[in-house]
Amino acid sequence: MPAAISSFSEKSQRAILWWGIGLAVAYAIALIFLMKMVPPPAADWPAERVAEFYRDNSLSIRWGAVISGWTGAFMMPILAVVAIQMARVETGGAKIWAALSLVSGAVMSIWLALPPIFWGAAAFTADRNPEITALAHQIGLLTLVTTDQFYIFLWVGVTVLCLRPATQLVKHNPFPRWWGYLSLWITIMFEAGAFAFVPKSGLLSWNGLLVFWSPLSLFGVWISVQSWLLFRALRGQEAEKLAAGSTGAHASEPAEALL
Repeated sequence: MPAAISSFSEKSQRAILWWGIGLAVAYAIALIFLMKMVPPPAADWPAERVAEFYRDNSLSIRWGAVISGWTGAFMMPILAVVAIQMARVETGGAKIWAALSLVSGAVMSIWLALPPIFWGAAAFTADRNPEITALAHQIGLLTLVTTDQFYIFLWVGVTVLCLRPATQLVKHNPFPRWWGYLSLWITIMFEAGAFAFVPKSGLLSWNGLLVFWSPLSLFGVWISVQSWLLFRALRGQEAEKLAAGSTGAHASEPAEALL
């Protein structure tokens, strides 16, 4: 009799991907509505105004830090699925680009989880020296927007595989060529984040268009589109397995009838 065809891997990947998406949504809600960091306070606020912001929103920010503590590593499950699919389409020996992307996802999660910790610490004691509160606040925001280098390893890996001709020959491939060009553009746009250390206003400040709004929007676009591509590919992979199992079962029937 033919071996049973299992789609456990595809179902597991789908479940893990939904897990990461759910964590990402919860993290975004905490960032926007509880910690009130979208948009972030202006970089040129004096220490007294920053301290007042944390006094006025102390409980909300601390609850936001709690939720972020549960959800801040949302890129790890998402990129686990991305890396498995990258390894599936990466032909020619060692799966180095898949490995690079998996490591990038693990390190990326640190820089998403740390900022809420700093903001939670700033809100933890509302009556301290305003300069200390302002310092914790600044470290949190600069950690969020200037750590772009840890993100681009992933996008470079995805870009390479998308633009590699051999990848396009793999059936049910979640890395089409057009996605490689978009991922490359996102990579380039993210590099502006490190400039936030210099200006306190304008396009390159930590609440500016090129440092905050563009990377935030593109990050959301990347997660959304890549997740859609993964779900579509997983459906195709699962359907192919089921079809192969059905064909194998029909082919075995005459042999079984002779027994």
